[in-house]
Amino acid sequence: MSKTHPVNALKKLGIGLAFGAATIMSMPTSALACTQAYMGKNLTADGNTYYGRSEDYGPRYLKHFGIEPSHGPGHTYSSDESSFMYTSTKTTYRYTYVRDHPSQWDNRWDAYSEAGINEKGVSCSATLSTSMNADAETADPLTNTGIGEYNYASVILGESATAREGVELLGSLIDEQLVRKLFDRGLLCHICFLS
Repeated sequence: MSKTHPVNALKKLGIGLAFGAATIMSMPTSALACTQAYMGKNLTADGNTYYGRSEDYGPRYLKHFGIEPSHGPGHTYSSDESSFMYTSTKTTYRYTYVRDHPSQWDNRWDAYSEAGINEKGVSCSATLSTSMNADAETADPLTNTGIGEYNYASVILGESATAREGVELLGSLIDEQLVRKLFDRGLLCHICFLS
């Protein structure tokens, strides 16, 4: 009767545990729902940048990967989820995207650029904001003209050279909608700008 060397037994156990862990990690889990992982080149042993995203919207929800080209000034971002419109005043940045398949959004190819990186290295993961409970919606209802999940990643990636620029742009678009909402509700009569 032959005996297995203790080192070989440990190797087999280690391989079995690694295979089991990989199998468990590959199973869908709601804990990783709509989550982005980004590892910059200074954090990886090989100097590459790694990027990934999970989504919990539905099983086998069709996605496609692509590269949005740069557009000249006057490029307009629009939405199917609202009447949001934003026109660029400068040449936009080129960026990668993962989008919902057009067959699910009136055959529009610009729907939900939920993850991407632009040519300046700005990364964005989106589609985490338009779902809320009834209390939140009562206190702050969505507007029919506001920027939403449908295209805020496209606007940020196309327009922002830094993460700070992206945050400031998104904030200014939200502020503009807040002012419009207050005006529409009769809570704001006029706006004065002081220099």
